[in-house]
Amino acid sequence: MRVYLEFAKKSFQNSIVYRVDFLAGVLNAIVMIFVNIAIWRAIYEEGDMLEGVQFKILVTYVVLSFLLQLVYVMDEYFIEAKIRSGLISSDLLKPINFRLYVFFYNLGSVAFRVVMQFAPVLVVSIVVFKLLPPFSGMMLAYFMLSAALGFLVLYNLNFIVWVSSFWFYWTFSLVTIKDAAVMIFSGALVPIWLMPPQLVRFIEMTPFDSIFYIPIRIYLGMVPEDQILMSMLRQCIWVAVLFGAGQLLWTLAQKRLVVQGG
Repeated sequence: MRVYLEFAKKSFQNSIVYRVDFLAGVLNAIVMIFVNIAIWRAIYEEGDMLEGVQFKILVTYVVLSFLLQLVYVMDEYFIEAKIRSGLISSDLLKPINFRLYVFFYNLGSVAFRVVMQFAPVLVVSIVVFKLLPPFSGMMLAYFMLSAALGFLVLYNLNFIVWVSSFWFYWTFSLVTIKDAAVMIFSGALVPIWLMPPQLVRFIEMTPFDSIFYIPIRIYLGMVPEDQILMSMLRQCIWVAVLFGAGQLLWTLAQKRLVVQGG
């Protein structure tokens, strides 16, 4: 495990090098939060309620969504770059688990974003955008655990798309489609409670709402306490399902690489 922690450390250190990118990310997040709140303010038309939800609750939803988006950013073309350069062959010859290598590499980047971007944007959000606190310390703990599970759902979904680069010359289109689906169906842009009932039922059969919607609703106290564990169990199930699908695809990809001679 120590070697994988070194991969995460290296990724963290690589991220520190691009300080301008870090500052741009912080400013971009703050601006985007401000713009989205302004849009929702116009939709509310100076009222305090929309679909039974108070404006200050929606503001907190918007802020949390962008905070999680900051943390959930991953290197979408890490595997593709290795395949196109041929480095994937040497990586597979090393005495390491390639899947763990990719995971910890992205985890290092996530750690950087939590410290250098999430934290300052959170402070600004509390002061400027009046972010509502969680109902209790227990709800905060549930939210953090659910957010971690949401990250794992997204990571395993991403991994399936990344491994497809063994079959596709470019994965840009697939990544773009996947990102659009995640942003729309996960509730990252628009809360799912505002969507048509038929669409909501469809989304509930997919892993998308496990990424943003469930953690944020837990934070806001919209999930009854006796249903929180069930909601997180649903997230765990999707993590397992997507991990299994990714492992199957990864096994097929390795066989393809061997057949082609690397």
